[in-house]
Amino acid sequence: MDEHVCPWWLAYTFDNRLRSLFHNPEELLGEYVKPGDTVVDIGAGMGFFSIAMARMVGEAGTVIAVDIQSKMLSVLQERARRNGFEQRIRLHQCRENSLGLTEPVDFALAFWMVHEVPDPGNLLRSVYAILKPSAFFFYTEPRIHVSRSRFEHIVGIAQSAGLKPVTRPPVSLSRAMVFKP
Repeated sequence: MDEHVCPWWLAYTFDNRLRSLFHNPEELLGEYVKPGDTVVDIGAGMGFFSIAMARMVGEAGTVIAVDIQSKMLSVLQERARRNGFEQRIRLHQCRENSLGLTEPVDFALAFWMVHEVPDPGNLLRSVYAILKPSAFFFYTEPRIHVSRSRFEHIVGIAQSAGLKPVTRPPVSLSRAMVFKP
């Protein structure tokens, strides 16, 4: 397993407007993220999905943007401000071994980041603990970093944590699974 965290400056290479050609947040998440929802973006980075989900949840909703790196969160804060979403996006800096969230959520996203976590089981148990009974958890990994067997191993860890597979959505350049608690 890759036990490293993507440096903040490298995120500019994939966290930009061109990414929408491959990963359109509204198309990928539209069936799961609704107006008024409380959603969490785990490993939010510079906010590619957080900003889009802030649009999707509307004025009555909340996005909890979680990252371990303060620099990622400060860039995300500025992007949220420029887009007028500073009131909808709540920044949360986690620690290496603790997500540090207890608030129930309607949706959780872990996009291209679980492979960077030293203990995926701990993370996935933490995700399970915050999901409302009707919630969804969307898990995606990049094909270039995560082999099919490693992805399936993590899916098994998710199932051991109580998450039930629902569907394998097609996600460009990725392997993906949607779970329910």
